[in-house]
Amino acid sequence: MEEENAEKRSRTRFEHRGPVRLEGFAFESSPEARMGNFSEKGIYFESDFYLVPGSRVLIGIPASPLAEGEQVYECYRAVIRWRRFLEDSVFDYGYGVELEEKIARNGAEAPSRRRESRAHPRKDCSIPTLIRSSRGNLRGTIANASAGGVLIRCAEPLEKGQRVLLNIPLRQKKKIVSRSGTVVWAERDRVGIRFDRRA
Repeated sequence: MEEENAEKRSRTRFEHRGPVRLEGFAFESSPEARMGNFSEKGIYFESDFYLVPGSRVLIGIPASPLAEGEQVYECYRAVIRWRRFLEDSVFDYGYGVELEEKIARNGAEAPSRRRESRAHPRKDCSIPTLIRSSRGNLRGTIANASAGGVLIRCAEPLEKGQRVLLNIPLRQKKKIVSRSGTVVWAERDRVGIRFDRRA
């Protein structure tokens, strides 16, 4: 099924049905998603998982139709360009995605998941946020959250121990909240931030 959208496409899309993995979220298994079509620079997929347009995600594609060989698992950094509610699908949402960059997996089909004991249960999400620090402002996307902290995907690295202030939009309450915290771990494109205890 071809989706309606406001994109002006310069590349032909090809229909392709197959699974898609949304990587980097704290699920025991990836949220279920299904590709509907693809082009050289983008894909369309459907899922029940709620993602915010403009957020950056990691898209895993088993038996990728974009690969040169057969049965190749590929992973891409990608941007959610648009979302629409689906009335005639087994999934709730359809997404138009721009693929930015392929990530090497060194033969592994999927990345290992961070395992750690946590005092607070985590909830997966995709919420844009502004990270304020003494070094300037940085935009990121909260990938999961708990009462004690958040995991944020961001394009620029932060340093462990760095103090930050997060501006977080709450869609249901129609307001922005601010939480201060400390970077407790940092990787190239994601960081873990522990919130300060409230007095």
